[in-house]
Amino acid sequence: MAGRQVKLEHAEKGSILYHYTKSNGINGIINHNCFWATKSDFLNDPNEFSHIQGIIDTVCQENIKNESLKEMFLNDSVYAEREKQREYFVLSFSKCRDSITMWSEFGNKTGYNIGFRSEEIIARIEAAAEIAYHGLVVYNMKKQKQLIKRNLCSYLPNLLRMPLNDILEAGARNRQDNAYLKACRKFQKMAEVYAMFFKQEGFCEEQEYRFIFKKQKDTAVYFRVKDGFMLPYIEILLSSENLPIEEIMIAPQNHIDLAKSGIEYMLHTKGYRAKTALSNIKLRY
Repeated sequence: MAGRQVKLEHAEKGSILYHYTKSNGINGIINHNCFWATKSDFLNDPNEFSHIQGIIDTVCQENIKNESLKEMFLNDSVYAEREKQREYFVLSFSKCRDSITMWSEFGNKTGYNIGFRSEEIIARIEAAAEIAYHGLVVYNMKKQKQLIKRNLCSYLPNLLRMPLNDILEAGARNRQDNAYLKACRKFQKMAEVYAMFFKQEGFCEEQEYRFIFKKQKDTAVYFRVKDGFMLPYIEILLSSENLPIEEIMIAPQNHIDLAKSGIEYMLHTKGYRAKTALSNIKLRY
């Protein structure tokens, strides 16, 4: 057995997943049980999806000694044109309850952080939409390299029941060789998925937990304005019963007393018993 190709660390039992958002976001979540998942190539880090290319290049350099075989494989897998462009949308949470990194993005206007009981919110999202992948983002470069190496040196040879070098040499003799083509397709798909879960170590304070949704033929795509451009997103509409909210934290921002009073009254009118708290971080603007 080749095992799972993509291995992601899931939320621990009994843990809380935090969703940082702004006023319009919390309104949609609490009043309409609706999350917005952003198209993957419109996320905040512009280098996010090129980061994995450097990791893959390094792993292949270390494990494929023949330079021409290495270049051939990279060109036919990672850098090859996809037969069918897959579109993914990302819904982000965090393991961090009170993060200055996250508040810097969501606190320029009064922001909020909704803490959800992890097992319950995952089950609710699964019931509302088909999750392609979910798990913790990987920031450690050593672990990123290990995951790529596992695919290259263990998963593919086990799947095809051939040593890696034999797979590559078969491709060098005939680029249409079935085993070689399958290896390229599988490796490309792996890279496509891990690209959405690998980030540079400088972002590690985010402690991000991601849900990935694949666009289907009947998926409705919407657009909102952000920083002067149109941002594509899809709606993840959960069932109507109250969400598994543990607490809501208010961003470190001016008029924080009114923000806290407003969210407490909203929770009360919707029948929630969740706690509210003010961020312990002090920011000056």
